[in-house]
Amino acid sequence: MMGRKDGQLRMIMMDIEELIPENHLLRKIEKNINFNFIYQKAESYYSSKGRPSIDPVCMIKMLLVGYLFGIRSERRLEEEITLNLAYRWFCGFDLMDKIPDHSTFSQNRKRRFQDSQIFRDIFNEIVIQCIEKGIVTGENVVSDGSFIPANVSWESRTEVTTIIEQSTVKYLDVLDEELSQLPGYSQPVPTKKEKTELKSKTDKDCGYIHHERKKGLGYLTEMTVDTKHGIITGVDCYSANRRESDIILEHIQRQMRETGIQIKNIALDAGYDVGAVHRGFELMGITDYCSVREQHNNAMKKGFAYCADTDTFICEQAKQLRFTKITYKKTNQNYYRIYSLPSKECKDCQHIKRCAVDHGAIRINASGFYPAYYANRQRFKTPKYKVMKQLRSIWSEGTFAALKNQHNLKRAKKRGIHRVSEECLLSALALNLKRMVRAFYLWFRSSVLIPNSALS
Repeated sequence: MMGRKDGQLRMIMMDIEELIPENHLLRKIEKNINFNFIYQKAESYYSSKGRPSIDPVCMIKMLLVGYLFGIRSERRLEEEITLNLAYRWFCGFDLMDKIPDHSTFSQNRKRRFQDSQIFRDIFNEIVIQCIEKGIVTGENVVSDGSFIPANVSWESRTEVTTIIEQSTVKYLDVLDEELSQLPGYSQPVPTKKEKTELKSKTDKDCGYIHHERKKGLGYLTEMTVDTKHGIITGVDCYSANRRESDIILEHIQRQMRETGIQIKNIALDAGYDVGAVHRGFELMGITDYCSVREQHNNAMKKGFAYCADTDTFICEQAKQLRFTKITYKKTNQNYYRIYSLPSKECKDCQHIKRCAVDHGAIRINASGFYPAYYANRQRFKTPKYKVMKQLRSIWSEGTFAALKNQHNLKRAKKRGIHRVSEECLLSALALNLKRMVRAFYLWFRSSVLIPNSALS
């Protein structure tokens, strides 16, 4: 006998939570993370008068669903949350609730959250919770930058010529203070120069980059990852034409100030191999393990050896070139350490033709922070460096791959550095939530499998 549905409507009383599988990602996130702190973070952006707005926790959770499951379009996000019971439940809506319109997100960005810090505050709060729970330790971290193509057409490019004031790179105030105490220091004189840059007519904040493996208009996002469980501890966004070595110290200092993380060791690629960067990490109490770059004008190639204990260069004839002063070169706006020895002491040396002679002295120009620069080259030879390099290849490259392939960071959706920063923060937050849940699971599993008697 053929069956046929009678089409009669029935009223059912049910709890939507009962329909969500126990192993669903959103159920795990909701179980382990309390998002009520968002009310306090968002309080200053709402008026005490007027009609109640959309619950800010619900709105942030809706955005997170988009980044957790790779939903790029906010129109599609509205549809998915309307149809998907797990999304509805996680965002705090029942079956009878109407899902907020996609225009709500854009209006809140324009009117309420424009140029605000709320997304960074939420990101930092999750990192702080990870630190308090021991998921983030700061023992070993890796940091790197990645190019994010801007949401612009290549045809929108235009050449912009401006007059800029060139001066030394500002890394940290404490580094400038240290340089000013050295003999030979002179205040750098900024020089004005005409500079032509490639910009976009539709997104004036993005910059042009032309490297071997990346080219185009876009942004540079700098991120730091704690290697214990892969939690991203810091996110910053810049125009793509910025150098990574110029921004790394402020990037690390900012996350230490805002989250309280105590970083001990950090792994970096060769793009950060700059004396000021190494010295900056020393002053912050961080040991950096940075890949080294080949230097063309290297004193070691001419037979010199460096003695870190005495801060001197020693030639093949055992003559010592001592540090005498620092000098400022206007051509590249950099400070250099001068190591010298009167040339009359080397008049009978057969290798003197290989040495640089200036004003009656054998001279070596080295990085303004050469002792720290040399110390990194010594660490480069240690087993610890190999460990840190392996961690960098796993967590740095793996994290950016996950963010771009799974969490909407392959290309910017918005325009303007503030909105692209928001995208980077939300993408990193989504990945952090997934890795947090996994870390909680591993901790719970180990605590169940290992009896308390074995731990005592």
